[in-house]
Amino acid sequence: MNQQLSRVLGDRRLQVVAAALGLLALVGAGFVGRVESDGVATFQVLSGRFVREVEARGSLKAVKATPILVPPESGRQQKVAFLVKDGAFVKTGETVVEFDPYDAEREAADGHSDLTAARAKIEKAQAEGTKNESSLGLDRDVAKEQLDRAETFELKDASLFSRHQIIESQLDRELFQARADIAARKLAASGKLSSAERALGEIDAGKARLKVTIADKGLRSLRIQAPHDGLLMLERNWRGEMPSVGDTLWPGQKVAEVPDLSRLEAKVFVLEADGAGLKQGQKARFVIEGRPGQEYEASVTRVEPLAKTRDWQSPVKYFEATLSLVGKDPGDLKPGQKVRAVVRLDEADGVLAIPRGAVFEKDGKRVVYRRNGSGFVPVEVTTARQSISHLVLASGLAAGDVIALRDPTEKRSLSETGTATAAGPGK
Repeated sequence: MNQQLSRVLGDRRLQVVAAALGLLALVGAGFVGRVESDGVATFQVLSGRFVREVEARGSLKAVKATPILVPPESGRQQKVAFLVKDGAFVKTGETVVEFDPYDAEREAADGHSDLTAARAKIEKAQAEGTKNESSLGLDRDVAKEQLDRAETFELKDASLFSRHQIIESQLDRELFQARADIAARKLAASGKLSSAERALGEIDAGKARLKVTIADKGLRSLRIQAPHDGLLMLERNWRGEMPSVGDTLWPGQKVAEVPDLSRLEAKVFVLEADGAGLKQGQKARFVIEGRPGQEYEASVTRVEPLAKTRDWQSPVKYFEATLSLVGKDPGDLKPGQKVRAVVRLDEADGVLAIPRGAVFEKDGKRVVYRRNGSGFVPVEVTTARQSISHLVLASGLAAGDVIALRDPTEKRSLSETGTATAAGPGK
């Protein structure tokens, strides 16, 4: 709640500063010339320079940067065990992130154990298959031998053998034939079963080998090294929080970046209420917080089309804009430095501008009350451009005209009249 209140108060300050910038620009141009006449505050219209500017805050970032990602080869989430501090200078090959090896080592051990079990299963299937093949093959050979003997010595001559002997000989032959067929089918089935068990064992072994491979990749990707010399800038999430030791990161997630310091730009945020007219190509200038008096010229190179919130705890929305430095980048700037920028949204020379409070609605028209002798007359005006505090006129008035800052046709209370009279000329 305190953070949200602070953010809202900060937004209000930005609005006040923006209004003050516009007012100071007009004062410096000679627009304001207020006098008192007959108890009515007046304003003298003068020709001068109109400037509308808005303040924005943000930070510097590199145009190009090498991202540092969690290796996708690991195939699983990683827990941070070591992390270089944000803004630290790193050298090529230096370890910037290191992950906890416990999970990868455990998976590797489990994979090796599963692979050993699968190989044992294959060997057992092969041994049992060989044993069954030998046993069933012997049974088949014996059955075939008995069948051959029965067929050779089958009793068929009814003149030599009794009917009972002939029937018994036929039954023996059929029995040995059945035994031979059963033994052959058992041998074939045993071979298929042994092949299936070996295939299952190979599948388990393949899964175990894959598990070991992934674990080994995870072990090899436990350390991330700096791709080149530079400053390490940690990546912030949508809450503005940086990764830290103990956090769990996912494959492919951006951890940090090593920026190219030769080209920098400013990423700033403008209040939605002040962002009307913000567009690419406008002039800007900014200063580094903590370095008063040193300004840098810039221009707006990109503006986000939609205003968004910066903090999930605050509903205030901002337009995000990118400011590019004009000319060669100075070497004393670094990514991450806070900046305070002023963007010039509009400017014009030789124009007439009046305070917003001097314009009134009458009969559906926008009018001002121009001084005419001892009184005021309504004059319709049209505007060409505007700021928070002033309107630039397109028609209706001329330089030197004096206008009322309140509606002179409205009656005021006695206390208001007395106050106004006391503030009049010569008082």
